[in-house]
Amino acid sequence: MTARLDRDAATAVADTALAEAASRGLRVSVAVVDERGHDLVVVRGDGAAWFTPGVARAKAATAAAMGRPTSDLADLREAHPELLDLLAGQVAHPLTTLPGGLPLMADGRCVGAVGVSGAHPDDDVACAATAAAAAS
Repeated sequence: MTARLDRDAATAVADTALAEAASRGLRVSVAVVDERGHDLVVVRGDGAAWFTPGVARAKAATAAAMGRPTSDLADLREAHPELLDLLAGQVAHPLTTLPGGLPLMADGRCVGAVGVSGAHPDDDVACAATAAAAAS
């Protein structure tokens, strides 16, 4: 992946996640954001619930803000209960510890993130991981 995530690359990431979901028979939404958590592509897959784009967006934005998978943040919240609340007041989007948000890395730095929502958490993570791996 290049040092900057553009619309074409973001679209490819989203398409890869949706294709992985379809191959598993899942109905999900996918969000791809830039390094600041701003939307590049948000897609509600066919048959995905109406609320899943917002959840996918929160997962992606959290992964971008923190530079780590959203599922890693549950341990952080447990160890330091106030930290995510304090951070949430400093970013323009809600933070979440729900699995399915992964940072997109290039040259050792976070250039954006992908979030997947609508399936079992393990499946959300698998679809996001396939998309992130294809992007690198």
